[in-house]
Parts: sequence; C-alpha cells; structure tokens
Amino acid sequence: MRFRFVPILLLLGVVAGAYAGVARALDFDEEDPTPPHPEVGLVYHYEIGTHAGCLPHRLSIGQGQLPPGLQLTQLNDHTGLVSGMATDPGVFSAWIYLKDCANKSAETLFTFEVYVRRWGIATESLAPAATGLPYSIKLAAKGIPSTVVWEISSGALPAGLTLAQDGTISGTPTGSGPSTFTVKGTAQSTDPSAPGTRIDSRQFTLNVAAQLSATPSRRVAEVGVPVRSALITTGGTAPYTWTAKDVLPAGLQLGSDGSITGVPKRSGALTLAAQVVDANGSAKDVVVRLVVRPRLVIATKFLPAATTGHSYRAQLTIGGGVGGLQWSARGAPAGIRVDAVTGRLSGVPAAAGAFRVTVRVRDALGAVSAKTFVLSVH
Repeated sequence: MRFRFVPILLLLGVVAGAYAGVARALDFDEEDPTPPHPEVGLVYHYEIGTHAGCLPHRLSIGQGQLPPGLQLTQLNDHTGLVSGMATDPGVFSAWIYLKDCANKSAETLFTFEVYVRRWGIATESLAPAATGLPYSIKLAAKGIPSTVVWEISSGALPAGLTLAQDGTISGTPTGSGPSTFTVKGTAQSTDPSAPGTRIDSRQFTLNVAAQLSATPSRRVAEVGVPVRSALITTGGTAPYTWTAKDVLPAGLQLGSDGSITGVPKRSGALTLAAQVVDANGSAKDVVVRLVVRPRLVIATKFLPAATTGHSYRAQLTIGGGVGGLQWSARGAPAGIRVDAVTGRLSGVPAAAGAFRVTVRVRDALGAVSAKTFVLSVH
C-alpha cells in the first residue's frame, strides 16, 4: 500500500500543477469586455485590469482604433486606462495587446459605442455692447440637468466685462471694438441615470460699439427758410430710432430717422431735446442746439451818384442770412459791375443818366433778397 500511495500522490500533484498553470495564464480580467459607453463631451475613465504572468504588464493598441479623443495609458504595472473625452459619435473597435515581463502575450477586442453629445452650450451668439453702458447676458446650456461652472479658456473679454462662474457676462465696457474668446462650461450631472462630468467649449465674438452720440449735419438755420438738417448718429448699432423729448421749437419737426424739417418762425439759439434708441435697445438722450439767423435782406438804403468817366465804388450790405453770398445785378450803366462774392459795385460809367439797378443776393441756405435802386450818373 505504501508504494502504491506514492504514485497516486505524484499523479494528483501533476494534475493540480497543470490546472494551476492554466489558472495562472496571462490574460485580461474580463474575458468578454464590455466597456462603458463613451459620450461626446463626457470625461471618460475606463480601467482595464490584467492578471497572471510576471509583472510589469504593458498594454498597447494593435489593430483598429480607439474613439477619437480617447487614449490608452498604463495606470500601474497591472492596469491600463482608457481616458479622455470622445469627439465623434459612432462605434470604434481596437485590439488591445498585453505583454508581461517574460514577453508572453494576450490580446482581446474592445468595442466602444460612443453616444452623441448629451450636454452642451446652447448660447450661439452674444448681443453687442456699448462703451459706458451696463451690459449683462447669461450663457445657457442644454441637455442633461447639471450644475455648471463657466470660465474663459482662451482669449479675453472686452475691458470692463467679467464672466461669473454661473455664466453671467456683465460689467460696463470701457473700450470699443470686437473681442474674440472661448468659453468653457464644465457640467456635473444631477441626473442619477446619466452621471459624470461633461465639458463643452464655444468661441464667441462680442462687439462693443462706441457710446451713442449725435450731432446735427447743419447747425445754422434761417427764419422762413426750410430746414435741411439731420441728426448724425455715431456709436451703437444701426438702425436708430429718434423721438422728441420735449416740445420742439415753433415750426420744426423731428423724424424717427433723425431728420429735422420745417420752417423756423423766429431767430435765436434754439434747443432740441431728443432720444435715440439703437437696434440693440440702447438709448441715449441728446440735446442739440441750432442757431436760427434772421431772414436775409439787402440793408443798403440807396446808391451814391456816379460821374461819367470817373471811378465809382459802392458797397452793398445785408442783414441776417447765412454766409456764402452770391451777388448779381442787372440794369447797371455800361462800365459798372457787381462783384459776385463781395457785393461791391465798381467801375467807370460810360454815359450819364438815371439807371434802375436791380441787385439780387442769395445765401448759403438758398434764401434770396432783391432790391431795385436808382443810380444817377452825371
């Protein structure tokens, strides 16, 4: 019995050793791996465990590919890590190779089904701002309910504006012009059925217009002459809408396009109070001053007499009117003419007699005055 027992023990030892060798074969922890689903924008973390063989173990990608945005790294001497953030939805397969310190190997096919993005930035563009005017807008998100922290990941907001962690861009811009920057939103899911951290980024350009202001295209008007002026708007964003803030001076009207029309009824310095609103709803109150001149008239009372063959000079004068005068005369004796700019009659009369001279003057606003004189030439 003793000699028969020893072979049986040896046989059992061989069989046990064979099974132990099989149990210790180098392999992945999961025989048929089913990775959790990546998702576009989701921060992904999937550990791949290995066992048996001799440490350290090393993992590498063989045929196929991981989803774009994900990468395989060695977490420790017996664990690999697929991590990152998928950028494209779809199904991606890759053979992952395993080797140990003795160069023994194993391989398994891993298939990743990447879901479409389920959380992201909803705001597509930002309303323009204006220098010197308060600005506030809140960024919005869409998709899986989450708590979000917002930040600027590149570029810079316009001077005077800041981005709060709750996504509110606010402040008072101090300079004009466009600013381009990228906003990053990091979302922690509050939905137990879709846990995880999701990230989205979007580039924006925020235009800051110069502060609204206005000046009249013409600051001078004339009693009895139709006004040809308009409020020229700068800053803000066109189109602009104008309204009067007070009773306008007698005879004048303000159009919604900023045109000033009408016929002034009295001279003096007039004040016109108005408000302009631009396309973004920004409003500005302005006060415009117009100087209304008295109506143009020829002020000269009479013409001094002239003498045949002798030089003659007489200066014509006006009252009221607005610069840029143009003079003309008809009926003057031969040898006498009027300077179109200065209004001076001059020359040497060639014949004696009494001449009816009609003088006409026109100013820069189109007002006309005419007067007839009797010029005696001895």
